[in-house]
Amino acid sequence: MVDVLISNVARRVQFTGNTGTGPFAFTFNILADADLIVIKNTTTLTITTDYTISTNANGTGSVTMDSALVASDILTIIGGRSLERTTDFVTAGDLLASSLNEQLDSLVIMAQQLDEKVGRAIIVNAGDESVSLEMPTKDNRKGTVLAFNATSGAPEAGPTIADVSSIAAITADIAALADIEDGTVATDAISGLAAIKANVTTVAGISSNVTSVAGNTTNINAVAADASDIGTVSSNISNVNTLAGISTSLAACGSISSDITAVANDATDIGLVGASIANVNLVASSLNSGALTAINDYGSVANAVVTTNDYGSV
Repeated sequence: MVDVLISNVARRVQFTGNTGTGPFAFTFNILADADLIVIKNTTTLTITTDYTISTNANGTGSVTMDSALVASDILTIIGGRSLERTTDFVTAGDLLASSLNEQLDSLVIMAQQLDEKVGRAIIVNAGDESVSLEMPTKDNRKGTVLAFNATSGAPEAGPTIADVSSIAAITADIAALADIEDGTVATDAISGLAAIKANVTTVAGISSNVTSVAGNTTNINAVAADASDIGTVSSNISNVNTLAGISTSLAACGSISSDITAVANDATDIGLVGASIANVNLVASSLNSGALTAINDYGSVANAVVTTNDYGSV
């Protein structure tokens, strides 16, 4: 066992962005090769299998890798002396200075290792208000994240991991909403609602009517399908109004529909009469003046009135 001075340095050193096998130096003092732990990324390596150690006279030294590092590797060298005492002083035995120095050096090394380890832990600032940092019991903290009480600051079980994971999955959406809220994103569709908030309020005030319309979509679609017919009626609205004005007459026509049908069936004869209306009028005029002889059903002359032609003949 070497007898060295123990310097006041951190018993941990890291190397990042390095390539090759080293050597990689450490500046804290060790008493034996077993006082080191070498970690590549998160894997603890084995001495002689993965690396070798070269020690200086003062207990500092370097580590050389058996396999070369790549730039993305992280190499960590920390103190790893076992927290134990393997030598005891015997009553009336020799009390050698070298033995005392070894024990004292070991104690200092162990203390430095603990100090380094504590330095990587979550700790409370020395000036912070004193509060118990005792963790919640296992059953109370299982499946949750660590939280701190809003009043006392003491540790407590927080939201469930599942809930936090759900929120983490929509962080991009949450960030987008935050940007919209503070104006970072001024052109987002949601931001446009501010410009029409009066209209939105109006719609909200007639929500029951909107619901009624939604419930009549079938009828509305039917009306939409008849849009061209409705347009035709609209363009002939004066005629529609005229029909409305003679609705009583139209109703009367409805009551004599059989007579109208009969007239329609005699349309040809009526047309012939219409074509000979001048003769019909002449006959009517002659009957009124007595110029024609009426013949009864039996062929007899009734009310015989004889007219002469222009030459005086009967």
